Amino acid sequence: MTDTNMSDIIDPRHEAHVEHLFHRSCHMLGMNGFELRPLRRRARGTAKLRSYNQGYTKLGEKSITVDLYTPRTMRPRKLGAILRVACHELAHHQKPPRYYLSWFRMVYRIHHPSFWRQYKKNVALLKRDEVLGPFL
Repeated sequence: MTDTNMSDIIDPRHEAHVEHLFHRSCHMLGMNGFELRPLRRRARGTAKLRSYNQGYTKLGEKSITVDLYTPRTMRPRKLGAILRVACHELAHHQKPPRYYLSWFRMVYRIHHPSFWRQYKKNVALLKRDEVLGPFL
């Protein structure tokens, strides 16, 4: 993990386990060198929710930010859900956004059909792994 205060980490064992599984999934998908960052945009200890975003990535960088805790109760999110979000964000790097011609206009599509096929391939590949398979 990157620069975080210990007071900001709710469950260090959960975050270490997630990071280990994330690096294994990156290795399985052939996308080595990616960095996992936990999403830290909520006010801790309050019931206010600032975002419903589960994860995001920047195409120019090799970093993926994933929400590791549930929005309202701040319980650790299930590992299968975290791995599926990681597969989704890695698919953005494998099949980047495209421009399409639709009704005589150019449309910028982030989630195009070949992107979803790549996402399904990623999940199917992780399901066949002996370590990651039981979580999915």
